[in-house]
Amino acid sequence: MVRSFFVVFVLGVAVLSAGCRRGGSGSDEGRDGAGATRLVLKYQPLWGPPEPFRALLAGFERDNPGVTLVTEALPNSSDLAHQFFLTSLEGGAKDFDVLVADVVWVPEFARAGWIADLSAEFPPERLRAEFLPGPVEAVVVEGRTYAVPWYLDVGVLYYRTDLVPRAPRTYAELERFALDAKAKVPGIQGFVWQGRQYEGLSCNVFEALWGHGGDAMGEYGRVLLETEAAREALAYLRGLLVSGVSPETVMGFGEEEARRIFQEGRAVFMRNWPYAWSEAQKEGSPIRGKVGMAPLPTVSGEPGFGTLGGYQLAVNAHVSPERRKLAAKLISHLTSPEANLVLAVHYARNPPRASVYDDARLKESSPFIAGLREMAERARPRPVTPYYNLISDVLQSEFSAAVAGLRSPEASLKRAQKQVDHLMGEGR
Repeated sequence: MVRSFFVVFVLGVAVLSAGCRRGGSGSDEGRDGAGATRLVLKYQPLWGPPEPFRALLAGFERDNPGVTLVTEALPNSSDLAHQFFLTSLEGGAKDFDVLVADVVWVPEFARAGWIADLSAEFPPERLRAEFLPGPVEAVVVEGRTYAVPWYLDVGVLYYRTDLVPRAPRTYAELERFALDAKAKVPGIQGFVWQGRQYEGLSCNVFEALWGHGGDAMGEYGRVLLETEAAREALAYLRGLLVSGVSPETVMGFGEEEARRIFQEGRAVFMRNWPYAWSEAQKEGSPIRGKVGMAPLPTVSGEPGFGTLGGYQLAVNAHVSPERRKLAAKLISHLTSPEANLVLAVHYARNPPRASVYDDARLKESSPFIAGLREMAERARPRPVTPYYNLISDVLQSEFSAAVAGLRSPEASLKRAQKQVDHLMGEGR
């Protein structure tokens, strides 16, 4: 996921538990010295007070006597975590049972046979009834469930309420509002976003593609790049730089670079993830009380579709049937409505379950997260394909060339389509 920053303080390296212990490599088939079944959860660290998560884990042990729950934290870098799983799962590792998976990893891991089919425990139709559509689309592969949504992220638009009349609904309004504000406030930038050649740029491009009425996937799992909507999306992003709505320096921006410019009061609009809200509202922030958040604009004016981010929980396919069964129970526990609420209130993790947004406790404790429902409902995953990580470098390179003006949108998309088709054909 393209989220590089979370605020608060780290939950310790191996979280803990009222009975959760860091395990060694020592026991056979997941048994500890006392004969209890060891169940190991591999996850990227949460940030915030450790006690609520400890209590959540301890509740699972209470409900499952004879199980010793072990938690092991991964690096916070998504790329490093992905590399860890590639190495360990390809090698048939059995020393962990439940793992976190980024939205773009699930099809890859499922096709490789590294994560278990959970359709019996979590039928796709049940997921569709209980969870928001975007997260379900990311975990159901060819009609089978391979993971369960844990928490989500979504691309959103921030705007200065003191500089513009309201949130822009269309791209034309965004450009007009930005240029009007720039004319009144010398030195201010119009719209900052993630233009550096990395996955954040791809998220911005797909959001613009959807905003121009396009789709990222076609029949038979083909990634659609040579389309009119994709051309218009790249032309729109390039046009922001040419017109001065966005500064040329945006080509070097990731999430944090954009956030700093916006939070220092030096931009009218920003595309980012919800984490930036709490930073903007901190005491001492120059823009505290002067920021609104809204769905991304579109050509038509309907609310836009933000890129889906976040993590899911999956089961290591290499572990024994007994441990698979317990692992599925742990996932059910950690993705329950109550667990969603704990992660939202204490760790600012946005719920993937629709019902949690209506929970009075969330509205009272975290009204900001409760207010994200419309944007969360419209979150869309990047192309759901086992080959996404294989093709992402191509997408980033060609998208960057078009936005920077090194190649026309048509030329970049033609090159990208050819390379992606070739890579996906080889992958099959």
